[in-house]
Amino acid sequence: MDRLSLSLSTMGVGMLVVFCGLVILIACISVMTSITGRKKASKAAAAPAPKAAAPAPAVQAEPEPEEDDGAIIAAITAAIAAVWQAEGKESGFVVRRVRRTQSASARARAAREEQIFSHF
Repeated sequence: MDRLSLSLSTMGVGMLVVFCGLVILIACISVMTSITGRKKASKAAAAPAPKAAAPAPAVQAEPEPEEDDGAIIAAITAAIAAVWQAEGKESGFVVRRVRRTQSASARARAAREEQIFSHF
């Protein structure tokens, strides 16, 4: 019976410590959010925008001229093979498709660049 009471008290103390830690973490996040002003920015973004009288005519984007993708794929494949060879890895890969990502958001481009350049 003594072991059961000891284990229950240990469990209770552990749960209390975790609960207090979570409360402190929530309080810290709330303080940091109020300091940075993120709530104000989200409330301002949620405000309805005034409607325009007439929408502007849409501008047609000119289609990009088709380029020789074979040369681009060969250059990318050669660059990857050179990097892997310098690292001593075996290359047994094939570049099957290259997609343009110019329509990606600035945040997506920055994340992609950070991921690419973190490996050098």
